[in-house]
Amino acid sequence: MACIPTPRFLCALVPSLRSAWAKRMSELVSKGGHLVCLMFPLRDADEKGPPFALSVEVYHELLSPNFKQIFIRDVQESEKPKVGINRDDYGAQKISSMATDAQFNETISTAAPTQLVVADFTATWCGPCKAIKPLYAELASKYKHVTFVTVDIDQLKETAAKNSIQSVPTFHFYKGGELVASMKGADPRQLQTLVEQHQGPKNESSAGPSVGPHGNLAQFIDTRQIECLNQSDDHTVGGIFGIDAKQFLESDVDEQIILVIPFNQVVKLHSLIISGPKDKAPKSIKTYINRATTLSFEEGDSIEPIEVIDLSAVYTAEGDLVSATVPLRFVKYQSVSSITLFVGQNLGGEETTVINKLALFGTPVEVTKNLAELKKDEHQH
Repeated sequence: MACIPTPRFLCALVPSLRSAWAKRMSELVSKGGHLVCLMFPLRDADEKGPPFALSVEVYHELLSPNFKQIFIRDVQESEKPKVGINRDDYGAQKISSMATDAQFNETISTAAPTQLVVADFTATWCGPCKAIKPLYAELASKYKHVTFVTVDIDQLKETAAKNSIQSVPTFHFYKGGELVASMKGADPRQLQTLVEQHQGPKNESSAGPSVGPHGNLAQFIDTRQIECLNQSDDHTVGGIFGIDAKQFLESDVDEQIILVIPFNQVVKLHSLIISGPKDKAPKSIKTYINRATTLSFEEGDSIEPIEVIDLSAVYTAEGDLVSATVPLRFVKYQSVSSITLFVGQNLGGEETTVINKLALFGTPVEVTKNLAELKKDEHQH
């Protein structure tokens, strides 16, 4: 008695060809044999496909002339693969599958300055995506210090749209919340080359000055209280902490900028990443912390800062932009509730200064007791 499984991706077959498929199945399965059909519910499938809408009713319509349904069963919850983890044939957890748009954004934005995150934008119906999957798993196993994730463009449509994904597979490479490289297609050699090129240090000690793990502090920035003096009405500070490449900050009447960044809890600052155009990126910045009042431009020229950072000496070119990863004097930033950045000049002496991206890295200070608990302790003693 023959038992033939149906192709796993019937949803990728143009509906006009399904009748021919059903006829072929009836020819392959001898009398008394069984045809096993596996189906993933594609409730949101596009009519224009692929994938094309598929349901139990579609199978009934296609197969009822030659087959009789004898058994149907939904997969039980305990049998479903765990969301968020892809496993290789050995069961090792190496590649994270992004379950939500928020999870993807958090993964990209909270990575350390030197941490490479590789995102594979894929689809279940894509043949080249399946072809390169073993190599992607092999790279994840080899480069354990690199974060590898997958994004199903049919499930995370918002993320796919934000990242301008027009074909699959597409691979994006991120560091410190910024896109540093990308490739389209399933070219094994190019994928290996880009991972090797951007992999970063294999351990924290080789990444420069460090005190434990330091993540992107974007989630601790009080965005409602950010102040920016001399910003353009068209290009404000709001977008420079995200991953949208179209957003940038530009000064208004001259090249100076004062940026006040408050945190919603006390943090320790370790480093920062800043980028901008080759001719308009900041040439240097002065830092100030925990100021009771907003720094004025006159004070920026006269008050001694915590640190003066010469960015021109550490920038690296990335296409039309320059980017710098800057370790801060960590001991000076152990209890920071706000940081003020003063930009006096840009690289090319242009009329305006532009900052495309800014990321601050460090750790939140652990607070073990709130004020009410402290008062309670005082009364007990």
